Amino acid sequence: MSGTAKPWLLLDIDGVLNPTGDHADRGFTAHHLHGYRVQLSREHGRMLNELDREGLVDLRWATTWNHAANAYVAPAVGLTGPLPVLVIDRALAGPVPFGVNWKAASVLAEADGVPFAWLDDFLTDADRRWAEARVLDNGVPTLLVPVDPAVGLLPDHLDQVRSWARSTSGPGVLTGGELLRRTPHLSADPVARERADWFARTCNALPDRAAGLDRRDLTVSLWDRCASAVTAEHGGGSGVRPTDEFVRQSFRRFLRGDGAAATVWADRAALRAARPERGDVAHAKDSYRLVLGETPDRDAGPRIQLLVDSAVADLGISPDIQRTHRSIQLGPSGPLVQVSVRADRRDTSSDLTVAFGHDGQAERVPYDQLLRDGPDALYERVTRVSRSVAELHERRPAAVAYLPRPAARRHQQQPYQPTTAAVRPPTSPQPSRGRR
Repeated sequence: MSGTAKPWLLLDIDGVLNPTGDHADRGFTAHHLHGYRVQLSREHGRMLNELDREGLVDLRWATTWNHAANAYVAPAVGLTGPLPVLVIDRALAGPVPFGVNWKAASVLAEADGVPFAWLDDFLTDADRRWAEARVLDNGVPTLLVPVDPAVGLLPDHLDQVRSWARSTSGPGVLTGGELLRRTPHLSADPVARERADWFARTCNALPDRAAGLDRRDLTVSLWDRCASAVTAEHGGGSGVRPTDEFVRQSFRRFLRGDGAAATVWADRAALRAARPERGDVAHAKDSYRLVLGETPDRDAGPRIQLLVDSAVADLGISPDIQRTHRSIQLGPSGPLVQVSVRADRRDTSSDLTVAFGHDGQAERVPYDQLLRDGPDALYERVTRVSRSVAELHERRPAAVAYLPRPAARRHQQQPYQPTTAAVRPPTSPQPSRGRR
């Protein structure tokens, strides 16, 4: 196998080359290797040898078989030679909860800074998040290819790797200098230059296309519409950076192969960039609860806007996140106004709804509409809801609002009275409901 510098293709065995179930009808042959019963196919060896001859990737084992993979599995499937081994060391992961892919610790330690595609049958949502972070934070091309363990490796999996390797290898499709030439008013700004390099580096680490959307077209569109706002956000300290967060969401959706969702978040980033006001909301201090003075200042609206923006930025990172919450208090003694941002669980790129208030008293409005209305209108909305919450508390009778909960009645045990119990006919046993 060749050893030139190329992206790595990390290859698992169990669930990938050795699927579960019986696949004799597909040409798999049972073997007893290294103390295990496995079923392997020479067709897999042929496919991998062909991919290696193309020179797009550097094949490596990433399996708990470790060096035993070359001693036993490689000859059985017909590989033309041994592969380098990325050693999977269980100890590197430390204690992990059930359902966590502990092999990732070894992969990330060994492949630090190296582009790779990983074929494995146990890739979780947590793995997808660190893979996206490698691209978005460091510009390192990373592809996770989940394989159904009941089926094993298919030609489509390797075609996906080929397409990814061609798009992420060689000279990039975009440079920071090209982006800066599109925005000459930013060309002398060092923050803008750093951001332009990040845009270009991220673009070059993306696959070519996602559902018909071209990576270069997406990146150029984002830069043209958001460059000034993103530069201002990064030049203003460590506060909330909503436009930048939404740009990252767009790239993240592209990485997931959802071009339509990437476009939604790109448009949302452009909408936010049209109002680049910055309040003084520090993420570590005010990102979940915002307490404003009783007398509004000129930053009150932008601060509320940034608080809501920080909640929106939380959505879409994980499919487990459907709703995020914040709270606002107008004055130290004012009522607390709950702010809830909700998305459809199946699509966090759809219209996001922001609710102000509590349950049935909440005032709901689409987030994108809030952006169009501006921070001053948002402050007026929160003030109106706060007033309604205060009036609701005032109308509530004190006797009802603060009536103590009645103590639970204790069962009074009757004195024992011996009686002659009637003989009951035998009954069939009741089905057990389990241990209480």
